[in-house]
Amino acid sequence: MKWKLLTINQKFVFLLFNCFLLINFISIVNCDVFKLGYITGSHRRHGDLEYERPGLTISGALTLAVTEVNNEKLAKLNHSIEFIVAETYGEEISSIRETASLWKQGIYGYIGPQETCIHEGRMAAAFNLPMISYFCTSYETSNKKDFTTFARTRPPDTQIAKSVVSLLLAYNWTQVTFLHVKHESSAIAPIAKTVINTLNLAGIKINAVRTWNEDYFHGYRANPFDDLVRDTYRDTRIYLILGQFHEHIGLMMSLYSRGLLNDGEYFVVGMDIEQYDSSDPEKYLKGLLASEQESWVGDAYKSYLAVLPSPTIGFDDFATKVNKFLELPPFEHPNPLKPFNKTKQIRAEAAYLYDAVHLYADALINCLENHGDPKNGSEIINAIKGRSYHSAMGFLVYIDENGDAGGNYTIVGMKAMNNDKSNRTTYGLFPIGTFITRINQNESIKSNSIPDLQLFERLSWVGGKVPIAEPICGFRGEKCISYAREITAAIAGFILLILTIVSLVLYRNWRYEQELDSLLWKIDFKEIQMHENETNGTQKQTRATHPLIRTSQVSLSSNPDADFRYSTIFTPIGLYKGQLYAIKKIRKKSVDITREMKMELKMLRDIRHDNLNAFIGACTEPPNICIITEYCSRGSLKDVLENDDVKLDNMFIASLVFDLIRGMTYLHDSPLRVHGNLCTSNCLIDSRWVVKLSDFGLYAFKNGGNNHHHSCDGGKHNLSENNEIYEEDMMIPIRRGSTDSRKFCAKYEKLLYKAPELLRTVSNFNTMLIPGSQKGDVYSFAIILYEIHTRNGPFGEIDCTYLDCLKRLTVPLDITNPFRPSLQPLETSFDCVRECIRECWCENPEARPDFKSIRAKLRPLRKGMRPNIFDNMMAMMEKYANNLEQLVDERTDQLQEEKKKTEALLLEMLPRPVAEQLKRGNKVEAESYDMVTIYFSDIVGFTSMSAESTPLQVVDFLNDLYTCFDSIIGNYDVYKVETIGDAYMVCSGLPIRNGDIHAGEIASMSLHLLEAIREFKIRHRPNDTLKLRIGIHSGPVCAGVVGLKMPRFCLFGDTVNTSSRMESTGEALKIHCSDTCKKLLDSLGGYIFEDRGKIPIKGKGELNTYWLVGELEDYKLKRYQARTERRASKNSAKQISKFLQAQKELQKSSLKSTKSFLANSPNRLTPFANNLMRSTSFDSPKKLRFAADILDAPQYSSNKYLRYSNDALMEVISDQITSIMKVNKNSDDSLIFAVVDANEKPRSSDGCDDLTASCPCINKEITEFICNGEDFFEEMPHDDDIESDIHDVLLLGNIKTTPTIKITSSTPLLSQN
Repeated sequence: MKWKLLTINQKFVFLLFNCFLLINFISIVNCDVFKLGYITGSHRRHGDLEYERPGLTISGALTLAVTEVNNEKLAKLNHSIEFIVAETYGEEISSIRETASLWKQGIYGYIGPQETCIHEGRMAAAFNLPMISYFCTSYETSNKKDFTTFARTRPPDTQIAKSVVSLLLAYNWTQVTFLHVKHESSAIAPIAKTVINTLNLAGIKINAVRTWNEDYFHGYRANPFDDLVRDTYRDTRIYLILGQFHEHIGLMMSLYSRGLLNDGEYFVVGMDIEQYDSSDPEKYLKGLLASEQESWVGDAYKSYLAVLPSPTIGFDDFATKVNKFLELPPFEHPNPLKPFNKTKQIRAEAAYLYDAVHLYADALINCLENHGDPKNGSEIINAIKGRSYHSAMGFLVYIDENGDAGGNYTIVGMKAMNNDKSNRTTYGLFPIGTFITRINQNESIKSNSIPDLQLFERLSWVGGKVPIAEPICGFRGEKCISYAREITAAIAGFILLILTIVSLVLYRNWRYEQELDSLLWKIDFKEIQMHENETNGTQKQTRATHPLIRTSQVSLSSNPDADFRYSTIFTPIGLYKGQLYAIKKIRKKSVDITREMKMELKMLRDIRHDNLNAFIGACTEPPNICIITEYCSRGSLKDVLENDDVKLDNMFIASLVFDLIRGMTYLHDSPLRVHGNLCTSNCLIDSRWVVKLSDFGLYAFKNGGNNHHHSCDGGKHNLSENNEIYEEDMMIPIRRGSTDSRKFCAKYEKLLYKAPELLRTVSNFNTMLIPGSQKGDVYSFAIILYEIHTRNGPFGEIDCTYLDCLKRLTVPLDITNPFRPSLQPLETSFDCVRECIRECWCENPEARPDFKSIRAKLRPLRKGMRPNIFDNMMAMMEKYANNLEQLVDERTDQLQEEKKKTEALLLEMLPRPVAEQLKRGNKVEAESYDMVTIYFSDIVGFTSMSAESTPLQVVDFLNDLYTCFDSIIGNYDVYKVETIGDAYMVCSGLPIRNGDIHAGEIASMSLHLLEAIREFKIRHRPNDTLKLRIGIHSGPVCAGVVGLKMPRFCLFGDTVNTSSRMESTGEALKIHCSDTCKKLLDSLGGYIFEDRGKIPIKGKGELNTYWLVGELEDYKLKRYQARTERRASKNSAKQISKFLQAQKELQKSSLKSTKSFLANSPNRLTPFANNLMRSTSFDSPKKLRFAADILDAPQYSSNKYLRYSNDALMEVISDQITSIMKVNKNSDDSLIFAVVDANEKPRSSDGCDDLTASCPCINKEITEFICNGEDFFEEMPHDDDIESDIHDVLLLGNIKTTPTIKITSSTPLLSQN
């Protein structure tokens, strides 16, 4: 169709139709569907029977709200809302997983979640999707920094906390005690943390927080509040409890039972999260399932208010609609009560869910109208903040700046009500107020704002006044403590202290005056015993003329006499109260005792120091005016320096110098402050060589001698105006023009110690008028230190007189280089000494150091020394004594070692008992032995071998052979008698008898030697085989020592000859055995023989002999074990010897030697604790010692050869022992024997491996008892079950007496063989 052909009407209709189509198209394009994710929990996992499934009763509110929104608000914009249900099963993990799953499905926002919301809220913020919760109350999600897209329609925990704070602040209850339940399944416990934080932010002090662990149902369980109230009621007045109403009853009952609610001082504010039930206000004041209220409720609840969620308005109609939509798709939750014409009880969360959908729809419409992005969660939440809406609960709700819905809470209090059923007055909780949040039109609600309290009616308080949070005087009356008593006491104490101080000062002054007036220093001259010639000053006072002086008290003198002990005494002395003192006379006609003089004398008497010469007292009666001081027996330092017999080493000088420094340091710190007259003659030395300073102080007492004339220039004495002056120390008159030049020299010499600035203060060098100063004392010390090192006067060797020196000091020629002694003589001294002298005699007094600095400068002088010379000398003597004692100990040890070596060499030549007898000087008696076995051997062809060899080769050959033999026989119980050329003689059974085993020892040894000889190689003839011929025989012998020069232990008897014949008639590499020896070996068993037949023996005729060819292995092994056990007994013998030696050394040595001995030989005593056993006989003084380690060894406790062991070390100390007494057998089968004498000199067994020796003088009776006592020990009863290794050792006595050791083992000591 062409446009030009159409009429105007047709064109109009065409355009109108196109506009209609365009409008319909635009409508179709703008019709959007917004999907929401509904996170809920309506089902349980398999096996879960506890989850409440809130979705079963609230999900219908979602369908109801969506239907209303789609039909009303969004229908105008041609939009709609749909929702996707996400099931969480009440699990947080499932809730988080569903949150992410819904985001993948492209939803526009979340409604929920149900139980948890923290992690889900963070995810929604990350996805930038709005999340409106209808269930979560956690206060953490109110933080918009982390949860930017989160809002909620259910009030958070902070809302009820703010309402409580408003109530508390309204009545100035700023101190509370908070009580709440605490267990995992409680919904109240998490709210408690929020309440505590809110109270702290509001400035309300929480005095205490107490909890109970289980839900309390009044009347059914023990009341937990009794303990809580008991612990807290003294420190609180307002209780805040968070819990269910029946728990509040428990708290009120506990307070009422204690009588705390009677006078209105205590008050309780309750909190509960369940909505107030206006239909049954009476239930809040009686226990669960209780039919009637208790009688005390009416009185107790007068002091109670509670904050509860406000009751709903029109909620029943809303619940009916929700029940209807629950049965509709998509939920289709059936109503199990429908047959009974009932509906489900809808939870309050259904209203919050309904509000969440409407709130989102309003924000969505606002966003669309402002052309915003519906998926921008922040934009949606910002549209929600600050809005107000009418909730399904029936009241107006505001959203604050954090997206939290404001709560609506009611204050309830007790009121009386009439019960129509019981016809009596009951009580219930009724609303008496609420909280109002003030909102400005242009501002949203602040999240931290506190609502205002609005009461419907006036409260009636117990006692007619509002309870206060804290009593005026504090909970325990600490704020009303009156300090008047303390203040009064403090003032009184202060006044008393002032009075006491004043009294002490007055008392001290009074006592000081009393001491001054008492004249304790005053001494009656009649009490001093002096020599009758003492008044004659010119007579020499020697020990012969002065009977009071002992030799030790004669002081050193500068006048060297022939005998120093009888030298002249210049200091007058006297005996006062049994003590010798120095008497210094003052030549004054009289003494006028003034207060100044009293103070001076008392002060001097109180000064005490080791390096100050003590002032004893003074005599003031003319003509005996004198001063009494301690007497120093070694004179003055001047006397020592002038005496060439006294040698001064560094130690001596250091001791003197530091004594002087210590004295001056103390004097300068004392009230005297200065010495003023320091010189070598005033440095006295006592008997211990300690320097003591003298002649200080007492200026008033010594002043004004015979000097009565004063000059007109201020009282200075002038030599021209006074015909005589007095030398200060000796007070001897020196007439002008006297020829006694020595006294003038002494006077001027003393002036050389004065500092130049002091000498310039007087004319004519009048010593009485020269003042003193501390710096002047330092100068004097420098002169003394110089003189100590040079020992040649104060200025050393000078070429001018003392008077010229004084003039040069007072009027120096060169001010920059004042006159001083030369330091050249001190070139060999310490550098510190020279530097110290230079500083101390410096011309400028201020540049001189004090004595404390001097002590530090001179410290190198006394490095490593004692404080004084006497202590140094004692230290040197002690060190020398210690070194000497150590040296003596070392020499003694060396002597003992040499003695041991000598004894060891002797024991290599003779048996030990024989050697011991010879050492004691006793005669060695010969002894007979009933049965022994003797071994002889020689080398076949030795003569021809010797002829073909050199003597040295023969000697080397025999030495190698016998060394081999000696090493072998050491393993057997044999004794080597001698060697003659190639002949080798060994015996067993002596000196210590060993029963019949001597034959076995010789036989086994012979087989061993024969086996060893086959492998022996001759050094100079290696291809030759050594042919050894052996003969053995058993029989009686007699043994003894013959000769005086090189004595030898020899055997005598026919047995020796027969043994020699057995060897000579034998064959090479064979052992020729006699019939007697063969019978003994047969009795022992284990040996193999070949019958040789009868052969002629010289002197014996024909004898039947045998060849010993071998030994059975099992018998050989047994005998080897027996020898090993006997070798162990040898160690016990050595230990006994060492123990006895140690015992003697402990008795004789000093403490130091004992410690050294024990330290160096820790193993000398310890072995005997287990191995040594000794017994004693109390009936005989004769002593016997024995020891055997095998007695203590469990594996050897049953040995059968001990009575024959040569290692048992049987020793008899007494020469004549005629019998041994058998003591009564104890109950524990123990036997008691005699023990070794403690006074016997111990012998050393060091270096002696062979203990087979025995004393020949052993009494035959004892020998027979030991050797033949088999029947005695076999008949001794014993229990086989007793462990043979248990030996109780009982030590009796002490180190000075013989120790006694009791053997209690029941093991038989002798065998049956």
